[in-house]
Amino acid sequence: MLLTIDHLYKGFDQGKVQAVFDTSLVLEAGKTYAFLGESGSGKTTLARLIAGLECPDRGEIYLNDQLISSESYHLPAEKRAIGFVFQHYALFPHLTIAKNIAYGISKTAGRRERVEEMLRLVNLNGYGKRYPHEISGGQQQRVALARALAPDPRLILLDEPFSNLDSHLRQKLRTEVFTILQNAGVCSVFITHNAEDAMAISDEVLVFREGKLLQQATPMALYHQPSSPYVARFFDTLVDLPLALLASFNYKGNKNKTYFLRNHHFHLDGSGEFVARAQVIRTLCLGKDYVVEVKVGEHLLELSAVKPPETSEVGLGWREQDLLSFDA
Repeated sequence: MLLTIDHLYKGFDQGKVQAVFDTSLVLEAGKTYAFLGESGSGKTTLARLIAGLECPDRGEIYLNDQLISSESYHLPAEKRAIGFVFQHYALFPHLTIAKNIAYGISKTAGRRERVEEMLRLVNLNGYGKRYPHEISGGQQQRVALARALAPDPRLILLDEPFSNLDSHLRQKLRTEVFTILQNAGVCSVFITHNAEDAMAISDEVLVFREGKLLQQATPMALYHQPSSPYVARFFDTLVDLPLALLASFNYKGNKNKTYFLRNHHFHLDGSGEFVARAQVIRTLCLGKDYVVEVKVGEHLLELSAVKPPETSEVGLGWREQDLLSFDA
């Protein structure tokens, strides 16, 4: 295993804020991972602990089975062979692109060749003599990536790499960065709050909440077998199905379980294994899809649909395979 974390803790404000709480995980060489969580979930603090920018209160971090961090031992960041791409790139404005990339290369011999190799890797051939302010934001990010890759790290961490970009540029750059890292053959971790980014670029996604790792799984497994409603809500809007509402669909639920459906898993055409009559309250057009508010008995539901209902009363159905259930 490339990276192993064993029961890691990190607190701030004299322990009043527990940023990382009893976290254990394993990352394999050559894979791409995403640390997914809201602000304050501990994902960035964990990345800084891995990089050596913070020291743990308890627990251990191993890189290639070698201890690099514990309560009593701290290998300096510059000796860890771990690259870090900061959210705002942190390029030196007074240095050329080539000198920015060369900054992290300790050996003088072969430095120029390595810089040229990195410029080719990130598709910035001929940009070496320019300065950061002379290139676009997307190009600056590629320079930051090249600088992190230049020392040939075993692992690279990218903190919210797409957060400052609009949706179109985000998708384009996401593909570019993923391709660059695949070509470099380095294990990478994307720290993000965006579930779409996490799903698009990762072999495995790790979901964090309040300093705790909730689930680590492939994107497909995470979507179809979430460990909790919190994890499921990262990827879709959930509709809560209390037992009384389930009864309207002739489905007998377990009082020790909670039940949910993703809002697009309802069928307004009456198809599905479980069907109830629903009154359409209102329909909102959001461009490519619609939000439809319906009433089943005394229960109001807000659903997603690709086309609006044609009548004021519909058969509302769903399939059991789409039902999500969790321990109460």
